[in-house]
Amino acid sequence: MIRRAELSDVDAVRAIGVRTWPVAYGGLVADGFITDGLAQWWSRETVERGITTGVTLVAEDGDELVGMTGLGRQGDFWVMWKLYVLPGHQGRGIGKALLDAAVAALPEGTPELLLDVLVTNEKAIGFYRSQGFGEPRRVPDRELGDDLMWMSLDLDRT
Repeated sequence: MIRRAELSDVDAVRAIGVRTWPVAYGGLVADGFITDGLAQWWSRETVERGITTGVTLVAEDGDELVGMTGLGRQGDFWVMWKLYVLPGHQGRGIGKALLDAAVAALPEGTPELLLDVLVTNEKAIGFYRSQGFGEPRRVPDRELGDDLMWMSLDLDRT
């Protein structure tokens, strides 16, 4: 079941990040990137802020949270900042269900959903391409450097 996250979910959402990041990025980035990213993007304060000011959705399997996605605004754009499923639950359609729920949670008339992804993360890029993501028509005014790229899902909500 996919539902909107509540503040009582903060620790479980953080646990998803702590368990998935080393697996998702191991071998793709330096260990320091993983350590720094966990401290910055998966801190209690950051997860709480995502729940209270953005859209954070969680996937439940019984009493356990097994996946999450987080969306927020960057200027005029809606960006999916996070989409992670616990390693033991991947390949079961949970990522697609979270993505579908994220798109459904966007305000009516939202023209596109953006995300940034490591250019070396072929598994994630393959998943996003299979879900319809491609090259963006336009992007926020934020330099990603050489390690990240923008992807965009065009939304037809007319």
